[in-house]
Amino acid sequence: MIAWKLSQISSLTPYKLREKQQILALAIAELSATQKVCLRIAKLCVLIPFFIMFAYIKGWILVPLLLVAGLLYPLLTSPIDIWFARPHFAQAISLFKQQNTTQAN
Repeated sequence: MIAWKLSQISSLTPYKLREKQQILALAIAELSATQKVCLRIAKLCVLIPFFIMFAYIKGWILVPLLLVAGLLYPLLTSPIDIWFARPHFAQAISLFKQQNTTQAN
């Protein structure tokens, strides 16, 4: 099942939104180099049709479309980030807890 939002992941339920985002960043940092390349290629595959569409639009109509595309960017790419990071959430959560305990001391 694809998680569209971080709130849909059961292991991240006890955390606040900022903490979930930090855990996601830690999980993405745990990816191997080939997985990071695959992640970026997957994002490009989703975004390339929009770039091609924008190349054919001329005039001022492009400005509002670019604003909408900027707002939609996280909605399109965050499920991909979550899907790639999902196997590394356990490591990222333990690393996050470790970082918080060292900061508290």
